Order: sequence, then structure tokens, then C-alpha cells
Amino acid sequence: MRYQTKLLITAGLLLAMSLSAAALAYWGVTQSHMYLTRSRLAHEELERQLQLSRHSQQLFKAWTDTLLTGMTDKPIGAAYLNKVIQSDLATLKELTEKELAIVPQEELKAESAELERLDRIKAEFQHTLDQLAEVEQLRSRGRPDIAWQNLIQLLKGGIDQKLNELIEVGVADETAEVIRIDADAAQLLAQLERISQIHAALAILATMALVMLLLRGLRAPLAELLRGTSKLAEGDLSYRIAISGHDEFADLGRSFNRMAEDLQGHQKALRDAHANLETIVEERTEELRQANESLRKIDAARRGFFADISHELRTPLTIIRGEGEIALRGANKRVAEYKRSIERIVEQAKHLSVLVNDLLFIARQGAGAARLNLQQIDLDTLLERVCGDAKVIARDKAVDIAFAGKGRHDVVRGDPARLRQLFLVLLDNAVRYSNSNGKVRVDVGRVDGEVRVKVSDRGIGIAPEELEGIFERFRRGGNASAMNDEGLGLGLPVAKAIVEAHKGRIEMASRLGEGTTVTVALPAAPEEADT
Repeated sequence: MRYQTKLLITAGLLLAMSLSAAALAYWGVTQSHMYLTRSRLAHEELERQLQLSRHSQQLFKAWTDTLLTGMTDKPIGAAYLNKVIQSDLATLKELTEKELAIVPQEELKAESAELERLDRIKAEFQHTLDQLAEVEQLRSRGRPDIAWQNLIQLLKGGIDQKLNELIEVGVADETAEVIRIDADAAQLLAQLERISQIHAALAILATMALVMLLLRGLRAPLAELLRGTSKLAEGDLSYRIAISGHDEFADLGRSFNRMAEDLQGHQKALRDAHANLETIVEERTEELRQANESLRKIDAARRGFFADISHELRTPLTIIRGEGEIALRGANKRVAEYKRSIERIVEQAKHLSVLVNDLLFIARQGAGAARLNLQQIDLDTLLERVCGDAKVIARDKAVDIAFAGKGRHDVVRGDPARLRQLFLVLLDNAVRYSNSNGKVRVDVGRVDGEVRVKVSDRGIGIAPEELEGIFERFRRGGNASAMNDEGLGLGLPVAKAIVEAHKGRIEMASRLGEGTTVTVALPAAPEEADT
């Protein structure tokens, strides 16, 4: 239940208790006013009844004394007493009618009887006055004996006995009514006091119960919220407030948990960003280190390259210069000697031309400007021819070259001359570093849109630590140099440049003492181009 509802219920209960207290007070005041009014009226009626009894006795005593003494005039004060008695009767009737207007339904009959009694008192009073007036008339007409006899009969019969009885009954009734009304008023006050005490006790208990319930309902969520804010202030963003119910504190707890979750997410994002920044800085630092290392290696390679190229160029140039100086030195020589010198000069010039062309091709490929004469090539036919040329090289070492692609027609788009140079370099290396009576195998096949050529030998192999830089210029393995001192270390770099110029890839796998396998993968031409 929401606290707004609880507060409304509490306010409603307090309002109900206040209204009940107000209603009780209003009812008590109304009842008290009614009883006070009735008590006042009853006291006034009792006083008037007593005055009526006293005045009637005075009046009848005056008449009796006058008649007994034989006085001819009316009793002194009879007219005044008559008016007073009439006033008493009128006042009693008025008070009775007022009381009749405010008494409960069950007392209407008794009050009506009072009115009837007043009427009988009035009638009896008038009847008694009429009897006394008759006696007075008889005496005034000169018939005193008859008047005296009538008076004696009235006195014997009790001239005002019946009137006094009625008045005494009225006095007794009014006295009883006064006592009863006072008792009822006292009882009402006692009841009001008890009801007020009970109501006050109930109001206090209800208020205390409501306050305790509200405090007990507030204590736990407020303590949980304070604990959550303390944890949050301490930096513990993983703390979550336990939520139960659907009141305002539950809504506040959910908002607090969402805020803590957002803060935790932001903190995590900051940590991740910081870690990512550190990672990026480390990566950039590593890239810079690698770039510096690469530049250092490139610079070292450049220096080595120029040193190697100078060395490689110096040898043929020295031979050319030497042969030219020999030809020009001394007396004229025979034609055969001049021819032999010129042949050696031409041979070294061709060697220089091949070296320069290979270096130029490698450089152009590195710059992405290699020149190729591209056309559709049946790679199987090309490999078969290259294997035939390589067999001439392999004859001296009795190395067998086996081509396993006869009858296939794997077509690629490439430069025939460069591809022939590529596979001739691979076969030359395979034969050169194979043992006598060794075997070289050439396989070709189409896999996943590529034509793959594998050249495998069972030669001396390459050490694992030398495989990484095997395609670098002027780089030769230690066992290769020991087995064969010929070669410049440009064959494999040229092969790699040719493969990359054809959008292909070249891989080498080797185990020292067991042989080497070079795999060349070239993009295959579309199927319709195979026909």
C-alpha cells in the first residue's frame, strides 16, 4: 500500500474521530440544553403550583372569614387574589405547553395529562367561586339563614377540598418531575463524561497505533535508503537497495538503484575508456617501437643491400674491366684471345643485366608498379615445360623431378615469362639443395578459387629461425651457403615479388634435414575462361 493511501486513511480516521467527538459534543450540548430547559420549566411549574396552592388557600380563607363574620362587603384583596390565581393558571398552562414542545414522544401523554389537570383545577376553582358567590347573593337579598345553611354545608363538604387535592397532585407531580429531570440530567452528564473518557482513550490509542504503524513502516525503508546513500558515498556503486511493495519508498528505491546502476555504468565506461586509452597508448607505443625497429631494420637492410649490391656489382665489373685491360695491354694479340675476352665481357654484362632487372622488378613490386604482360595461361602446360627445362639442371645431381599435374587444365591470368621465372627459381633451389639421387615433386590443383602449386624436395631443409627472413634480398641460410656457395640470395625475393604482383601468396614449410615445400597460390581464372 502506498504511503499516500496510508496517510489518507490516517487522515480519514482522525477526521472520523474528530467528527465523532464533535457530534458527541453537539449531542451532549443539545441534550444538556434540553434537560436544563426542562429542569427550569419544571422548577417554574413547581413554583407556580406552590403559589397557586398558597393563593387559593388565601382567597378561600378570606371568603370564609367574610361569610362567617357576617361582613357585607366582599373579602379584602379577593379581586387581587383572583387575578393572581388566574395568572398562575395561565402561566402554568404556558409552561406546560412549552414543556410539551420539547419532551420526548414517550412523555407527551404525561404532559397532556398536566394540561387536563390544569383545566380541571381552573374549572374547580371557578365552581368554588360560583358557590361562594351564591352564598353572598342569598345573604345580600336578606336571606341570611339560607345563606348560612349553604355555607355550613360547603364548609362541611370541604369547599376547596377537591381543588386542593388537584393542586396537591400537581405539586407532587411537578416535584417528582423536577427530581426525575435532575436525575436524568445528572445521569446524562455521567454518561457524557464516560463516553468522552472512552472516546478520548480510543482516540489516543488509535492515534498511537497509527503513529506506531507509520513509524514502523517508515523506519525500515528510511534505514535502507540511508544505508544505500552511505554505501554510495563510500564508492560502493554495486550496492542495491532491497525493494518490496509498491509504495513511494519502493519507487524511491528503484530510482536509487537505477541511479546507482547508471553511475556504475558510467564508472565502468570511464574505466573501460581509461583501459582502452592505455591499451591504445600501449598499442601506439608498440607500433612506434615496431615502426622504429622496422625503420632500423630497413636502414640496416638498406645499408646491407647497398653493401651487397656493391659487392655483387663489383665482381662482374672487375672482370669486365680486367678483360678489357688485358685485351688492350701489350702488343697485338691473336683474334682468338680477343674473342675470348669479349665473350667473358658479354657474359658478365648479361649477368649484370639479369641482376639489375631482378632488383628493378623487386623495387617496382614494392612500390606497386610492377609491369606484367597478363594473359590467360594454362598453368599445367607451363609447369610441364618448366619441369622439362629443370631436368637439364637436375641431370648432374641425378635428381628426379616428378610433375603430378599432367592432363589437367588449371587456367590463371598472368605473365608467362614471369611465371616461368618464378617456377624455374623454385625448381632450381629444390634441385640445388637436394642430395644426389634426390627427388623433387611438383603438384598442382584448384582449391577455393585458387590454383595451388607445391614444389617439394627432400633436401637439406631450412632451420626454423631462418624461415622468417627467407624471402629477404641477399639472404641465404647457413646450411645453403655451406652446401653451395653460388647464388646471390635474390631468387626467393624475386619469386615472392612475382607472386604478389599476380595477387597471389607464397608460403614455405621446411624441416631441417628433411626437406622443404614451397606453396604458391594464384587466383584462378573464371570457369568459362577454361574452354
